[in-house]
Amino acid sequence: MLSDMDKALSSYLQGQILVSVCVGILCLILYLSIGLEYALVLAIVAMLTNVIPFIGPWIGTAPAVIVALFDSPFMVLAVILGVLVIQQIESNLISPQIMGRQLNVHPVTIIFLLLVASRFAGLLGLLLAVPTYAVGKVIVSHTYRLIKLKIAKPVD
Repeated sequence: MLSDMDKALSSYLQGQILVSVCVGILCLILYLSIGLEYALVLAIVAMLTNVIPFIGPWIGTAPAVIVALFDSPFMVLAVILGVLVIQQIESNLISPQIMGRQLNVHPVTIIFLLLVASRFAGLLGLLLAVPTYAVGKVIVSHTYRLIKLKIAKPVD
């Protein structure tokens, strides 16, 4: 059971890293398309900080906004709007799909978990909802298999 829990948690971490890479690529495309200087470096910063749930994207956007300030107010607006669109795509499409596949959970379940966790436990719930669900799923499936084995083979 502990081995399966380890696999579930490592799958969660792999999913988080994959989501962050996707965000980094989308940010690179955005920064290159609007002509922002240091696009590659800023996209890497966005990718690395996106691993931190919820505040990471804001931290990763700050350097791009600062660089855009040296160019023009239009560039700042383009960076902010572009990152908002990227974060919406990541939150509603990329993350549920990747996390669902990594953890063998339907993407709608991931979205539902995050909605319920944010409602009842706030930021902490958002941070812990998916890994807790993954570990809980392992525990429930192992318990179910154990009960099924005991029913099929009664002990004398």
